[in-house]
Amino acid sequence: MKNLLFAAACTLGIGSMLHAQEVQKSNRVDQLALGPGVGGDYGGLGANVIFYPQENIGVFGGVGYALAGVGYNAGIKLRLMTRRGVDPYLLAMYGYNAGFVVKGASEYNKLFYGPSVGAGIDVRSKKPVRTGYWSFAVLVPLRSENVENYEGYLNNKGIDFGNELLPVGISIGYHFILL
Repeated sequence: MKNLLFAAACTLGIGSMLHAQEVQKSNRVDQLALGPGVGGDYGGLGANVIFYPQENIGVFGGVGYALAGVGYNAGIKLRLMTRRGVDPYLLAMYGYNAGFVVKGASEYNKLFYGPSVGAGIDVRSKKPVRTGYWSFAVLVPLRSENVENYEGYLNNKGIDFGNELLPVGISIGYHFILL
């Protein structure tokens, strides 16, 4: 009887370990991802590539069309892997964070570069096969006074803006997992 109980316990233990390994494989996180999106970390309307040398720390770069020219950004992303499908993160980056587009006077179009910080979430499928995930963020550009000075310069030229630069931006994209 003791042998039968021992064999049953071993079988359950081995089964539990195999199940744990299977769950661990299905929750494998990305090391390299690439995808399209819109927002500062995509350089405007563009693409972003991110590499995770460590599960929770990633370095990224983005390039895209930013209405007044080509925008680019590079930065670091700190994420908390929850294994529940929604992973919060913080990011800090340097690159395109303001732009002016003047209709009928493209010589005044200009992009500005500087630091930005933000917070967001990655939304992953709970299915075992993961090909990618959605990423959403709120970004706060830390603009230099050059942006304000240029806006004043354009106002002095008689160029009136129908809207002001927003103090925050959003970012939405999809990342295809490559590794």
